[in-house]
Amino acid sequence: MNEFLQAFVSLLAITNPIIAAPIFLGIVAGMPVAARRRSAGQAAMAVLAILAGAAIGGRYILELFGISLDAFRTAGGLVIILVGLDMLRGSPSGIQQDHASPEDAQDRIVVPFAMPLVAGPGAITTAITLSVAYPSRLYLPVIALFASVATAAVLWATLRLALVRQRLATPRVERIFTRFMGLILVAIGFQIGMLGIRDFFGLGGA
Repeated sequence: MNEFLQAFVSLLAITNPIIAAPIFLGIVAGMPVAARRRSAGQAAMAVLAILAGAAIGGRYILELFGISLDAFRTAGGLVIILVGLDMLRGSPSGIQQDHASPEDAQDRIVVPFAMPLVAGPGAITTAITLSVAYPSRLYLPVIALFASVATAAVLWATLRLALVRQRLATPRVERIFTRFMGLILVAIGFQIGMLGIRDFFGLGGA
């Protein structure tokens, strides 16, 4: 359970649904109410597919390129720390941002909203890192997969709430949430990175 909570909090922090909500509202502005609701579900499903794919297949991709799990845990932990430090400054990490502006609003639900704004390189790296981060009684990607499902569910709920109350994601709430989750993300990234360094150099205890 502790490993699941850490994985869930990591993905939740880096996808940051509260930050994403006002952007989503801008994308769906002008759509019928029913279409907006469907778009929230489509965005959540797209994010789930991206994160789950990274959690399930990421380990095999590493093996294909000959990258050790410990080395990736260390590098992934560093990426998570850098994203968290950016968030501590009160703004979304640059690794999550995208400046593309596709013409069709429905297409923008998937690109750039679901990817790379929400499930961008940082979130994908986090999902892969979490899938190999903690030795567990469970098959390694399962925890990251469940965390991906929970993250997508929170994103869906946040977007639906934002549609009901468009003032939910105020600038002040965004700043507070971003800084708090940034601090959590730095701590989790540091722990994952240190575990990778320990195991890479064979420093683990009995």
